[in-house]
Amino acid sequence: MKKLAIFAVLLSMMTISAQAQWFDFSENTNRAVVGFNTGLVGFKNVTSSTALVPETWNLSDIGVGVSVAIMGVYVDFVYVSPDHRFDSHVIMGNWDDHSAMTINVGYQIPIYRNYVFITPMIGYCRATTGYTEGNNIGFDVEAKSIYHKYTAVNKYNDFNYGAGLTVAPCKWFEINLNCTAHAATAGIAVNLMNYQD
Repeated sequence: MKKLAIFAVLLSMMTISAQAQWFDFSENTNRAVVGFNTGLVGFKNVTSSTALVPETWNLSDIGVGVSVAIMGVYVDFVYVSPDHRFDSHVIMGNWDDHSAMTINVGYQIPIYRNYVFITPMIGYCRATTGYTEGNNIGFDVEAKSIYHKYTAVNKYNDFNYGAGLTVAPCKWFEINLNCTAHAATAGIAVNLMNYQD
């Protein structure tokens, strides 16, 4: 059974390789993709920056963001809001908090026709640690919610790099998986150019 499974995988890989259009960048000319991303963004742990313990990057809370790919040029942005910024139960004192964001730029390389793309990317990661003021309350009229003032005390900037995988199970819909040095995100997107057909 194991040999049969290996044979089936090899046969399917040979079939895909026979039909693949490796590095056919003409596939990117009809692409205008807009998407929504969510995932974990890394931030520096300040307590681990001593001489005995090397600096480490921890994963913060889940952030949200957007992605755009036009003619193969890919850009994404993901932001993690401070935990207590919109917490209505925080009313007294200051609360330790943090925020993080990444912005990445890359180019989508078509691997298998217009269905599979690999995106090498570089970017920027910024993180802050600080405190949310429980006594400092504001009200967002449009969102109809309260928020607290967040004050950043420490700011960290770092170069970000990694790659992404895009799979298009149909011509309108795409799935993105990105893994970089300071973030791991996934998202869904739509190719607006394919709605012309």
